[in-house]
Amino acid sequence: MNFPVKMIVTTPHFERMIHMSHNDCIREGLDLKDKNITFDHIFCESLVIKGKSSKVYHGKLTYQPKCCERCKKENINHSIVKNGFMFSKIKWISHTRYPTYLFLRKQRFLCRQCGASFLAESLEFEKHCFIARRLKQSVLFELSDASSFKDIAKRHAISSTTVIRILRKAGEEQRNQFKSLPETLCFDEFTSTKNKKGKYSFIYSNASSHKIIDILIDNFSKSIKEHFLRYSLKERLKVKAIVVDMNAGYFKLVKELFPNASVVIDRFHLVQLINRALNVTRIKTMNTYRTASPSAAKDYRKLKRYWKLFLKESNDLDYQTYHYHRLFKKVITETEIMDYLLSLNSQLKETYQLYQDLLYCSKKNDYEGFKDLILMTKKHELSPSMETSILTLKKHLPRIKNTFQSTLSNGSLEGSINKIKLIKRIAYGYRNFYNYRDRILLSFSDKKIGNENAMVFAA
Repeated sequence: MNFPVKMIVTTPHFERMIHMSHNDCIREGLDLKDKNITFDHIFCESLVIKGKSSKVYHGKLTYQPKCCERCKKENINHSIVKNGFMFSKIKWISHTRYPTYLFLRKQRFLCRQCGASFLAESLEFEKHCFIARRLKQSVLFELSDASSFKDIAKRHAISSTTVIRILRKAGEEQRNQFKSLPETLCFDEFTSTKNKKGKYSFIYSNASSHKIIDILIDNFSKSIKEHFLRYSLKERLKVKAIVVDMNAGYFKLVKELFPNASVVIDRFHLVQLINRALNVTRIKTMNTYRTASPSAAKDYRKLKRYWKLFLKESNDLDYQTYHYHRLFKKVITETEIMDYLLSLNSQLKETYQLYQDLLYCSKKNDYEGFKDLILMTKKHELSPSMETSILTLKKHLPRIKNTFQSTLSNGSLEGSINKIKLIKRIAYGYRNFYNYRDRILLSFSDKKIGNENAMVFAA
């Protein structure tokens, strides 16, 4: 009788596991790279530590030192001898949702030449520290994402204070050294902590690489000036362009601190200025029909209902497709809707037309056309809000020229600020500005943190 034969397919990894020693298997399971750490046959037990069921691994760290840590003399003819052990409890990265500890017996050494004693050390943890490097790396990995201190501490079975301490140490490495500046910069501000000196914090980045360089606690001119004066004049002269919004406070600073830099106003803020002026005009016109006759009240609802059409480019309005609109009680195109709404008020019509012309010039990058519209428009035909916006644009015309000649924008920095707001919202706000700052810089760091099991040291 022939019996079926079962074939066992082995992989290289499986074959390697078969030939691995007892200690190698444990190190593989813990992702422990130091071969100087060995384990007993009874290496793991379950204990209650700090009120939580925990996994505890018992190991020993020993080796033959090459020299004395104190006198630096080489270990020749057994000049350094083993001198007992010292017990250490190392917090390890959690496994299977259990807090994990490495109960380690560290070898003590005695130098016969100088009489000093020292302990065996490992790259798995820092000297005089009882938290593993990979645990710190896992914490940093989560700190670079939008998670609160409390949640990170809970997942790693450590205190929130420990998480903050890890953050601050990483923040020291992220601190600006004031050595160099890029050729292009972006300036902006955002709301941060409540207990700081000002309402807004100042932030600036590299306009080309979009990397955040530094964040200041406030946006006062004095603070910004003191900050940039830490850079050498040679570095500040290297800056060729700075992208800003229409905050007048920056223009004087740029001229003083960066003599060779041209000011570029972010194109988005130009469009936003006239956009808001048109919207204010529409709302004021709309409100005039609010308490009027029942027939005029319909115009109020129409101006309110079709506000999006005002902000749409006129060339993008649909003039072919007819749809039934309840407020008009007939089938009508978007173009016909706008024609009717603009006929309600002459100021609204002139303001809308100027808005569309400026928008077209901005899209086509036509500075001369943009300039002519600003200088030649009859202000009395416009709404008061658009008149104010035109005066603002007229004042900034030299800088607007730089905008049309440049491809730089604040878009990347505005996007970063949105992520910064998310970090703040997840944590329900920050009391300490410097913790908030370090968290932001870590989140936008170019340093690749890798996965949560990556080592922060070279094995």
